[in-house]
Amino acid sequence: MTIQRQYQLPNCSLILDGLSIDSTPGSEEIMSLLVNAECRISGLERSLNGGYNFFSALVRAVSQYSQEVLSGFAHPQVAEDEPLLVHINPGEGPYHHLVIQPEVADLGGASDGRAIDIKLSAVQLFDLSEAVDQFFDDSQTLPELAPALAPLPRRFVRADEPLSDRLLPAVLGVGSLVAATLALGLLPVPKLQDPNTALIETDNTAEVVTSTPDPENTEPAVPENIMAVNASSPLWENSPRIKDEAQLASLQTELQNKLELNAEPAGTFKQPASYQVAVNADGEVLGYKFNDDIAAKNVDKTPLPRLARDNADKAELETQAIAQYDATFDADGVAVTPWQDGTQIATKIESGSETETEDPDATQSETAIGSPDTTSDTFSSGPPTTLTQFTEVEALNSQLKQTIVENRKQPRVGADAASYRVRISQDGTITGYQPINPEAAKAVEETPLPKLVKSTSEDVPSVDYRVVFTERGVIEVSPWWGWSYYD
Repeated sequence: MTIQRQYQLPNCSLILDGLSIDSTPGSEEIMSLLVNAECRISGLERSLNGGYNFFSALVRAVSQYSQEVLSGFAHPQVAEDEPLLVHINPGEGPYHHLVIQPEVADLGGASDGRAIDIKLSAVQLFDLSEAVDQFFDDSQTLPELAPALAPLPRRFVRADEPLSDRLLPAVLGVGSLVAATLALGLLPVPKLQDPNTALIETDNTAEVVTSTPDPENTEPAVPENIMAVNASSPLWENSPRIKDEAQLASLQTELQNKLELNAEPAGTFKQPASYQVAVNADGEVLGYKFNDDIAAKNVDKTPLPRLARDNADKAELETQAIAQYDATFDADGVAVTPWQDGTQIATKIESGSETETEDPDATQSETAIGSPDTTSDTFSSGPPTTLTQFTEVEALNSQLKQTIVENRKQPRVGADAASYRVRISQDGTITGYQPINPEAAKAVEETPLPKLVKSTSEDVPSVDYRVVFTERGVIEVSPWWGWSYYD
């Protein structure tokens, strides 16, 4: 069966034509025999064409040269005892030279026997490297070709400092140790004191000595002049909730930007401080609550008191529709996520089953999946039963990315990045997703997510991931709470 794979970027495209010769069931879509490889580079009148030898040498040279540029150390672009068919050399300024031997590729015209030298700009080299990375990430095409990632041999690493400069700290350290030893030898011998006499003196002075608090061990008190704004207001219980998913995602992004713009520098918070924040449809902060004692003690370090000052103690706030979010400040910055009843995700249900909702008048958002076999379900702060083992989370991360790559029609190139919160169960079943930004809500039909959602039992352990379809066509997948959460 003839198979074609395309890896397209603005300045470079790789087009592979091949066959599947594996008759094993489930392997019909794997390209195991390459017939022709075409490399199109912007600014080049004709494309480069060649067979398996040309393509394997090209991806190896691009991968090794990219590692060389990033690390600053020279990398061998071919294996020992192999001919140098394709290699890349640095040029003047921001340019690089792609050199290809005529016996493995051609430009479509008569060859004079000389090597083909193509001058690449930094942008062209970047897109060529990205196209090669997309190929390596596709396990359905020539799986025997993999990136050569290995420790660099010592002979390719050169010392950046002369021996004298590297020995200087050691010499100074030894000299300092000798000087300190001599200084200690000049100190007088301390006088010995009878311990019984010292005990009597301590008892006599115990009545007049008062203990003073240790400033290092004393926890800071909660500031009396800073309180939670509208913490007891009826808005938390009586205000209607915003249901539109696109609006919820937009308000979440707006709140994230406001807090990042007004927050103190990263590293201010030694421990995470979490707050429950309510905003109206215009993005104004109507109020916030403390989630723990740490949040109460550090509220003056956050911009929440300033942002909610205009709405403090206002009457009839409960008449405004609100969206609730969890704002967590830590050493890395601030993270805004939906509160447990603040947003919704799309979840597929079995045909014929009934869906119960707390609000019978709530309707499905226009930005959710529009097919008749989908509905909306509450996306809480975490799955009912979640996995905690790092190895399982890492394996599901790779499986989710592979599933999305294999089921997408074409990469989304040139469009704004679309971010989603995706939930996957322990057995690899995608049970739901939620658009995070407005672009994601508009582009949901351009992704394979609607067709991948399946129903499963709520008791099955699951994990949430952040899936980003970047403007370069690359799919990025990472745990929703970060890798450090599972260490």
